Amino acid sequence: MDLQKIRYFIAVMEHRNLSNAAQALRVSQPTLSRQMAMLEHEFDTTLLVRHGRGVAPTEAANRLYEGFKGLERQLRSLKGEVSAASAEPSGEVAFGIPPSPRSLIAVQLIKRFAAAHPRVTVKVSEETSSELRDQVVAGILDMAVTNLDEPMSGVTAEPIGREPLMLVGPPNDKIARRREISVDQLADLPLILTMRPNSLRLAIESGLSRLSIRPNIRIEANTLPLITDLVTAGLGYTVLPSCGIRACLKAGQVTARPIVGFSITWLIARAKSRSLSVAAERFCGMVRTLAREQVEKRIWSAPLP
Repeated sequence: MDLQKIRYFIAVMEHRNLSNAAQALRVSQPTLSRQMAMLEHEFDTTLLVRHGRGVAPTEAANRLYEGFKGLERQLRSLKGEVSAASAEPSGEVAFGIPPSPRSLIAVQLIKRFAAAHPRVTVKVSEETSSELRDQVVAGILDMAVTNLDEPMSGVTAEPIGREPLMLVGPPNDKIARRREISVDQLADLPLILTMRPNSLRLAIESGLSRLSIRPNIRIEANTLPLITDLVTAGLGYTVLPSCGIRACLKAGQVTARPIVGFSITWLIARAKSRSLSVAAERFCGMVRTLAREQVEKRIWSAPLP
């Protein structure tokens, strides 16, 4: 196994066509076909099924692709570190963040890092906390902001801030304009929630189940903007971290109040089995600094010990 084979396989998987992949790699199609045949021989399984429009991956190929993507990133990162070997890092940092804290810290974070380290490329992914954790474990991401309600197997978790979960309602809604909301008051409300197994959804269901309450879920949606649009339209209520609705509150699109006893703790997740590059360590340090600033501004609270 070598890096060239890995790159060839990744290109074929992404193009789903040997001719197009060969053109992108600037190699001949017969050369690429031989490399794919060698890979199938090495793993003793069929990876690609040929058809009229190109190739279709088998389940084995999909698993190999996920593994190779992480490995290829690690090798490129190592190459950048070795070639740099200086005070100024180079290479790339792959970072993930969920939709809610993205609006609060992502732009500031990347702007600062780009100014301080212009030789480093930053790759940013916005996904759910569970997807980000899986990508950190697989080596696709160096680190991610995720939350304490996610299983932490395979990652090291460093808490950076805590904030209340809010009941979010339409503009001028009487319920969501109360000083605070108790958990049991969610029982009769029509809720618009994220889809399972999203950690926020599971946290809400868990909190209600402790009171033997079954949530009245009217709508499920998988993006934060869609959820807030549906709430603004008066179709129901949702529960979100306060940082995820700052812009909507400022614009008067929603009304929100904290739910007593409901909070979310944000953390930095990084893989247990791999050390970070110099560039990624510096990026991680900037995440910590920015998180401390949110605590100082009282946007977040300090994480519980």
